[in-house]
Amino acid sequence: MKHLFHKKKEVNVFYNGDGQKIERETEIRFDPLTKETSRLVVNPGINLSIPDYSDAAEKTGGKNCPFCRDNVYQLTPTFLENIVHDGRITYGEAVVAPNLFPYSKHNGVVVMSEAHYLRLEDFTVDMIQNAFIAAQMYVSNVMKNEHHESFVSINWNYLPYSGGSILHPHLHVIVSETPTNEQHTFQKSNQSFHDKHDEHYLHFLYRHEFHERKRWIGEHGNVAWLHAFAPKSHNDFLAIFRSTSRIEDITKKDWEHFATGLKQIFATLTEQQMASFNMSLNFHHDGSPAYARLIPRITLGQMDTSDINFFQAMHHEPLSYKKPEDVAALARKHF
Repeated sequence: MKHLFHKKKEVNVFYNGDGQKIERETEIRFDPLTKETSRLVVNPGINLSIPDYSDAAEKTGGKNCPFCRDNVYQLTPTFLENIVHDGRITYGEAVVAPNLFPYSKHNGVVVMSEAHYLRLEDFTVDMIQNAFIAAQMYVSNVMKNEHHESFVSINWNYLPYSGGSILHPHLHVIVSETPTNEQHTFQKSNQSFHDKHDEHYLHFLYRHEFHERKRWIGEHGNVAWLHAFAPKSHNDFLAIFRSTSRIEDITKKDWEHFATGLKQIFATLTEQQMASFNMSLNFHHDGSPAYARLIPRITLGQMDTSDINFFQAMHHEPLSYKKPEDVAALARKHF
């Protein structure tokens, strides 16, 4: 089914200030599942550097942060007793409390660590694993009290470029009766794919990319990593839980394998001088594998301009300055 991986080129021709004719290609890629398009544009020579938030951490941590350890049990709200008997969930360093301004019917916030500010290389496998186990425990408690079909995701905005408003590392756990647009689109498109090909799309994608090797990165246990063909940003990493679809079926070993791979993705970001990212891990009811998607967030130019403009915000069309196959080759070195 190689025909599913479709791309085309558009060529812009113009003259520079010296009268020399210039031709620039834009490569348009079509998502194999949804047919949504992404555009690979000529790299304008952006020089990235990892921002240092040490000074900001000094100003925003301690008594000024509701997630720091001296405050988390005093300043964060507590769950209803039918959700969490003791008000909050703790697992290792992780603490789960309600989001004060929720995005859905159930929205837990997982404070991941006692440290207020961590660089990507400072995260440990145990720290990541424990945070996701704590998120899983919260979802399990919620589902015991839910009688509607629920859509579950675990989400991570890291550092200010990502839209994260608090420096302290934390996750958002969403359990909603209503799917997000991404969840709805994936569910609908995956059902159409299954009806036509008699298998779930992510099972097909895993097998295809494993054999093609162009965008394949690596795997640990049940969790495989690859790069998206039609990326949503300058990197676009996919983690596929190959034999697991529901969050309640993910084991501690699965979380360890996921955390191990995530650390290696962090190393790939660091090598490219990237630190901030958005990530979402989604779960399904229909047997389709659970999957995570992670994209970095950067700023452009001397004014720290947002990397999201009208193309992404209004046309819902991702732009990428990097070729997926090149990023996958870079990431493979860390696996």
